[in-house]
Amino acid sequence: MSLSNGRAGAVFSRDEDRMTLFASRGIDQNVLDAIQTVWNRHRETLRKGEIFYVPDRSVERRMPKVEAAAGNAASFAVVPVFDGKDLVALLYVDSLDPHFCASHDIDRLSKFSRIVAKAVSESEHVEDRTRARKEAWETYLERTPVEDMEREKLLLLLNRNEWNIARVARLMDVTRRTIYLRLQRYNIPRERVRKTRPRAATA
Repeated sequence: MSLSNGRAGAVFSRDEDRMTLFASRGIDQNVLDAIQTVWNRHRETLRKGEIFYVPDRSVERRMPKVEAAAGNAASFAVVPVFDGKDLVALLYVDSLDPHFCASHDIDRLSKFSRIVAKAVSESEHVEDRTRARKEAWETYLERTPVEDMEREKLLLLLNRNEWNIARVARLMDVTRRTIYLRLQRYNIPRERVRKTRPRAATA
């Protein structure tokens, strides 16, 4: 976007053989259609690391014709973004003016794509860690008997509330007698905890 006359920009991350919008500024449906067309028709060119540049959309034969309307891009560039040897994303920049990219602009876009690669890769690592944590939690829930989870929840509430049976009973919306029965059922020995100061119940 720092290119002169830049109108819109976007980064599309690659998921298998599909492009997904990762970040954008000022794009519209024409941009989404254009990136899909470029990816479908010219993916081998992009995989080789070549920039796909359309200097004038009105005379471009590699792309479908677009109505010349106010606000539509007259030219655009699609830069492949690599993490090592892997194509991880596409960087899209367009302009209202034809021939907006000189050779030094193309060079700057190539350099900027390295920063984009780092952002996309770091985001994927965060998503992988989040997915792994979620899967670990789901596995834990699947393998843990309901009684064990109830026991842990009861212990957690008792510890957080200094073993105040009346307070825990209110939190669980049961009677104190029910709490005592559950202590017996789950074989939890009653702890005598020294009380600090009066405080509100915490779930």
